[in-house]
Amino acid sequence: MKLIRFIAAALLPAVLAWGCEMPGQAGVDGIGEAGDNLAWQELRVERLPDLNVPRNGHFLTYVDGELTVIGGHTTGFIPTATAEYFQGGSWHLLDTYFPHDFGFGLVLPSEQVLVGGGCAEAFGIGQTWGVEMYDPATHSFSPLPILDVKRGANASAARLSDGRIIVSGNWYAEDMVSVYSPQSGGESLRAPALGRLMPFILQTAPDNALILSSSGTRGEHLAPVADRLKGDPLEVPLLQEWEAWFRPDVCRISDYFIGDETVGGYAWLFPAFRKADGQLGLIKLVGEEFSVLETEQPLPTVSPEGKALMPGAILLADRENRCAWIIRAVVGTGEIDLARVDYGEALSGGKAPVSLYRAEVPDGRTVHSIGAVPMPGGRIAFVGGLVDSDNYHPDGIAFILHTEPVERAALPWPWIILAGLLLAATVLFLILRHRKDRLPSVEPEDPFADLMERITRQMEEGRIFLNKGLSKDDLARAVHSNSRYISDCINRKAGCSYIDYVNDYRIRYAQQLLYENPDMRLSEISDESGFSSEVTFYRNFKARTGQTPSEWLNAQKDWY
Repeated sequence: MKLIRFIAAALLPAVLAWGCEMPGQAGVDGIGEAGDNLAWQELRVERLPDLNVPRNGHFLTYVDGELTVIGGHTTGFIPTATAEYFQGGSWHLLDTYFPHDFGFGLVLPSEQVLVGGGCAEAFGIGQTWGVEMYDPATHSFSPLPILDVKRGANASAARLSDGRIIVSGNWYAEDMVSVYSPQSGGESLRAPALGRLMPFILQTAPDNALILSSSGTRGEHLAPVADRLKGDPLEVPLLQEWEAWFRPDVCRISDYFIGDETVGGYAWLFPAFRKADGQLGLIKLVGEEFSVLETEQPLPTVSPEGKALMPGAILLADRENRCAWIIRAVVGTGEIDLARVDYGEALSGGKAPVSLYRAEVPDGRTVHSIGAVPMPGGRIAFVGGLVDSDNYHPDGIAFILHTEPVERAALPWPWIILAGLLLAATVLFLILRHRKDRLPSVEPEDPFADLMERITRQMEEGRIFLNKGLSKDDLARAVHSNSRYISDCINRKAGCSYIDYVNDYRIRYAQQLLYENPDMRLSEISDESGFSSEVTFYRNFKARTGQTPSEWLNAQKDWY
């Protein structure tokens, strides 16, 4: 015990000094044009392997627990009809039916990905009709009925609460507001008041949305007018003062949503620049009401060293933590600057706190344009884009930013303190070993154990899998969790994807129905087991049992 007291007395001052230098308490001072002193914290960068095919103009998403990129163009500004998903520490290459260079992408509640349109030729020229569906459970693509009009670069798609998929936007061609069905294809609703490039389709009611953009189909500046899906166009006076930055080509429209559609709350955030002085701000849309989100301090317009930031900004909303990440690259460097805006305070009548972060792109590459997507746990992934080059030489870079600060200890005697800590740990180990027989054994905490138990209870007692079209959001609400964690939990605890997990329950239930009701029609068994169609039921049954339903039933009869 005397030895322990001696070590503690010797180490206490150094440990206290070390604690005072933790990141978040001391940072790099940077001064924005607004004149406010801002503290910046560094983020840890996790380097991933490069893509098999360097690309830009692709659709990037995180679906069914996997980073996935689809389409785009590669070296020489040539469209590539490929996709890649990240699994087991490497990227796996797939063929697609169409290249979808600057095409649109949309993740459906089933976790399947709808992709369509894009440039028809190299160099970003032309438009295409093609649409296809990516199934992450099988890592395969299926062609779908074509669009109503050919769509070129940077059209957009969004799914409304009523299930309709709205498509709008075009490049050097006629624009059209359309509804798309994977069963029947595209159907034109009306020509918009203004033809748009990279439009935002922002739902404002269960059956209505605003469609707006700052750029026309030839890149021209547009008046601040939004099309309503239902009703006359809406003038937005606020956008005469602020230039909205709409870039659904570098992130998904859903990443701007901050509302809760289950209770009819439709709210959005998107970045904008004040035309008078270039100040970056956030525009809030609630229903059809536009306003500027108030923050405790201005968002920075230069880097900590006073360098210019790239035009435009990416916004990724984290609804669980009620915050939004604003991401900008520093001109001519490999630095990315981020601002975390805790918008929840502003929605309650206060001002949103702002925290500032920075990170270095791996390998010293210089960022020009890069796609981003949020991941569980607050991580942000960056994959592909234009780094160090132009559209003729896109990059295959991939990395993840961890939003916890980097621990950089500023110690005067690091090796002395390290040795002291190792000595203290050795003494503590000997003490704990001596007391081992007195202490109850404690199993390491499993962060997914409780969630998996709730999921299993819903499946086995609540039989929630019988609900047709059961989405990850539906299951998340039933177990009082967040849909982002459902995939990770099932992947780690059940060893399969969310879709496979649900379908396994459905197949077992179908087998029970088959055995107990051998004369029951397959269409009825499919319907009662929760499958969306008899074809889907048949395909999944054979994939999991190696037999058709009839073959399986006959085998059971032979067995007994």
